[in-house]
Amino acid sequence: MKLYFSPGACSLASHIALIEEGIEHEAVRVDLSKHETENGDDFYAISPRGYVPAIETDDVGLLTENPAVLTYIADRGDAAPSGVDRYKMLEWIGFIGTEIHGGYHPLFGGDTDDRQAKAKDRLAETYRLTETLMDGGDFLVGDRLTVADNYLFVTLLWADKFGIELPDALTTFRARNKGRPAVKQAMEAEGLI
Repeated sequence: MKLYFSPGACSLASHIALIEEGIEHEAVRVDLSKHETENGDDFYAISPRGYVPAIETDDVGLLTENPAVLTYIADRGDAAPSGVDRYKMLEWIGFIGTEIHGGYHPLFGGDTDDRQAKAKDRLAETYRLTETLMDGGDFLVGDRLTVADNYLFVTLLWADKFGIELPDALTTFRARNKGRPAVKQAMEAEGLI
């Protein structure tokens, strides 16, 4: 399997999951400003969408989009819950992708100061809702880690970068996850620590 990633981007969630699951993979860095891989290949020729994560698989071919990539990785290891918890994992991936990840677009895109301030306020509110939805749990789904936790963790790194106020439970969640061996390994591989 081959993972195309950009350091610190949402693809970090997939990178962590691959390591966590012990799935053999090649990680290929992508410069998203140039849409070029570390080998000088045109990333649009590999993935017409032009963003990460993207994985090349033997059975499905190229997969993009966090819901598909994260679920595929979870299904290849032990991280995919079954029954109701599987749907809850997918619900969290959808929520994180639309409500949290999507909320960062004004901040990543260098929008106006006013729009960035509004985005930060909205994200802080969404993180408060996230804390409420977690209902005191250490994980998003049940009593064990899923790929959805990795995705939330990555957005919490962004919150730190942009100075977004987080509830205490999410600050604790971020710190706890940052200490996991797979997280450290992925972050080191991406040059983030």
